[in-house]
Amino acid sequence: MIAADLDGTLLDEQKQVSARNRAALQRAAEEGILFVPATGRIFSAIPEPVAELAFVRYAITVNGSGVYDRVEGKMLFEAKIPREEAIRLCRFIRGYGTMFDCYLEGHGYMERHYYDRIDEYCIEVLRPMVRATRTPVEDLPDFIREHGDVQKVQMFFLDMELRARAFRELAEAFPDMLATSSIENNIEVNIREANKGYALTRLCERLGIDMAETVAFGDGGNDVTLLEAAGTGVAMGNACEEAKAAADAVTLSNAEDGIAEYLERYVL
Repeated sequence: MIAADLDGTLLDEQKQVSARNRAALQRAAEEGILFVPATGRIFSAIPEPVAELAFVRYAITVNGSGVYDRVEGKMLFEAKIPREEAIRLCRFIRGYGTMFDCYLEGHGYMERHYYDRIDEYCIEVLRPMVRATRTPVEDLPDFIREHGDVQKVQMFFLDMELRARAFRELAEAFPDMLATSSIENNIEVNIREANKGYALTRLCERLGIDMAETVAFGDGGNDVTLLEAAGTGVAMGNACEEAKAAADAVTLSNAEDGIAEYLERYVL
């Protein structure tokens, strides 16, 4: 099995899958190797260049809070933040005065006053996806109370010192949760069991695949568990230092077809 993060890993800076990466994954599929996207996104937010790959059946979504089977049209595994803890988390986050949202049952929700400020908090290439996958609500804790457990809570920051402080304080206030990051100005909070590495392990157990026969690619803090769990963890050349430290190898950057480079050299 090959598992790969999307943003900053498989996708280039235009959020596309290069012809070389596509060809390498197609060749792997023809040789009987599964390819599993492992993303912080909900399944419906997986970009079309990835979703249209005919050989993609399973996807690790929302940082490992779920594994989706697109053939069966159902989640194979889920690990969510309990409703009351999610409400407490959202109220805690409000104290930072920064944009935040949540994923619940495969959909994104954000308070309306922040939805109107997406352009301010999100880099340009992400704005269409964030706007398309979030539904504005008046009060997020009240919405959660009405609708149930949460897959992930996410924050976007304009002040990086505030973001660093939030990382420290979240770890102290919510020890049963895992705060990670996938882009420069965000923090993503999941229940601790919801991480990409654990989801990869669960999926391999279900499919009877030895973890030694897995290769995983990633670039962000939310990929560390994925890189540690896989038989071989490969960090991208553009990866954060935390991801590189967790990896067994480092390949070229996402802009240089790093996945294809590694697969062509060592796997195919």
